[in-house]
Amino acid sequence: MDFKRLRILRELADRGSVGATAEAMHVTPSAVSQQLRTLQDELGVVLMEKSGRGVRLTEAGQAMASAAADVSTAMARAEATIDTYRQGWQAHIRAAFFPSAAEMFLPGLLHRVKAIEGMHFEAHFEDPGVAGFAGLAADYDIVLAHSVDGPEVFSTHGLVVVPLLNEPLDVAMQAGHPLAGRPRVTARDVVGYPWMGVPDGFPFDAVLRQIEKQAGSTVIRAQLFPDLRVLEALVSAGHGLSLLPRYTSAANQGRGFVLRPLVGVPARRTIVALARPDVAARTTVREVLEMLKLEAASVADGAAPVSPDTR
Repeated sequence: MDFKRLRILRELADRGSVGATAEAMHVTPSAVSQQLRTLQDELGVVLMEKSGRGVRLTEAGQAMASAAADVSTAMARAEATIDTYRQGWQAHIRAAFFPSAAEMFLPGLLHRVKAIEGMHFEAHFEDPGVAGFAGLAADYDIVLAHSVDGPEVFSTHGLVVVPLLNEPLDVAMQAGHPLAGRPRVTARDVVGYPWMGVPDGFPFDAVLRQIEKQAGSTVIRAQLFPDLRVLEALVSAGHGLSLLPRYTSAANQGRGFVLRPLVGVPARRTIVALARPDVAARTTVREVLEMLKLEAASVADGAAPVSPDTR
C-alpha cells in the first residue's frame, strides 16, 4: 500500500474535491484521479463515487482516509523521535492569526521563538467566521481560532485543539454613557441602546443574540464591523454599545470608552490553537504550541482590570 496514495486520499477527504487536492499537492487533477483509482484497485473496495460533477468518498473511503491520517501521525511521531536524536528541526512554521490574537500573542511569541535556532516563524492574517477556522489547518501548521461556545466546537474536525485563553467579553460604552457609572450591567440594562456589532457568523454576535433572548427584546444593530479597533472608535464617539474582549481592550479604555462586565449572560470567548495531528506531533510545532500557552498565561496574568471595583 503506497503511502503517497493514502496521503492523496486523506487530502481529498479534507478538501472535498479532486481539483483542490491537486492544487494542494502541486499535481494535476488527472494524476490525483489516477492515483486514487490505483489505490482503489489495490484495496479491492470502492473508495469514491460520483456526486454531481465531482466525487465523494464512500464509507470505506472515509474509513481509509481516517486510517491515512493515523499513518501520517505515526510517521510524524517517528520523524520527531529522530529529530530529537539528530536535533533537527522543521525550520519554517506558518501560523494563521485572527487580528486580536495577533495583537495579544504575536509580539511576545516572536521573542520566544528566537530561542529555537534557525527557526523562521511566519504569521499570516486570517479572520473567518467560526466555521472557517478548522479548514485553515490544511494550509497552516498552526491556526489560532476563537469561539464563544468553548473548544468543543473544534474537536469534531479531527484536529488537535490546544486551549489557550478564556477571555471575558464586556459591554463597551462611551465614558460619559448613562450606564458607565454602574460596576456591571445586565441584558435588560443594555438592550435598549444602539449596538456596534459584528457580521453574522462572527463569535460575538452569538452573545448579542443571548442578550436579546435574556431581555426578551431585539437590539438595534446600528453598524456591523469585524474590527475591534473600529468598534472601540465608534463606541468612544458615542454611537452605541459593543461587546469587546476584556484582555484585548481593557488597556485602551483611556481612549474614550469604558468596559463593564455583563451578568446573567455567558459572555466569554475561548481562544485555541488548532493543528492537524501529524503536524502537532512535529518537534518544533510542539515547541511553538507550548510557547503559545506560556504567552497566553502571560497575557491573562498581566491583564488590566476593567475598573477598580470589578477586579
